[in-house]
Amino acid sequence: MIILSGCSDPPPVAPVSTVLAPADAPKIYGDFSEVAPLFNQQNDTTYLINFWATWCKPCLEELPLLQQLEQEYREGPLRVILVSLDTEPGAIARIPGYLSRRGINLPTIVLTDERQGWMRDLDDKWNGALPTTVIYRNNLRYIYRRNFISLPDVLAAVEPLVG
Repeated sequence: MIILSGCSDPPPVAPVSTVLAPADAPKIYGDFSEVAPLFNQQNDTTYLINFWATWCKPCLEELPLLQQLEQEYREGPLRVILVSLDTEPGAIARIPGYLSRRGINLPTIVLTDERQGWMRDLDDKWNGALPTTVIYRNNLRYIYRRNFISLPDVLAAVEPLVG
């Protein structure tokens, strides 16, 4: 008789829906571990997770492009998710109104965890500069540490993973 230990399947990852919130009522998380399931989904969906902040002009400029991208793939296997790294209570309070005025209707969360370690867990080269975007499907992952400047630019970034 052979006894196998430690060979069981890893625990399931919480579904993305447990973390997300609509743009008009973003959830606030103080610890990266609470949103880690966003980065560990194993299914046929491609996830584009954009880190931004209200004080980051290039971030604000690319938000409409991300909304357009979501509309392009509305029926396809792509989820676009916004993660604000704002920590100032006044800025956090302004996020829903800002997104609404700009016509941005993407799932949005606020991550106030100011420890740098979680950033290095996602990308060992990320120093916290914004905007930064993680695009992945299963174990294939791309990190963009720059802003997208046009819809063709962002379409080209997701194409290898949604095609």
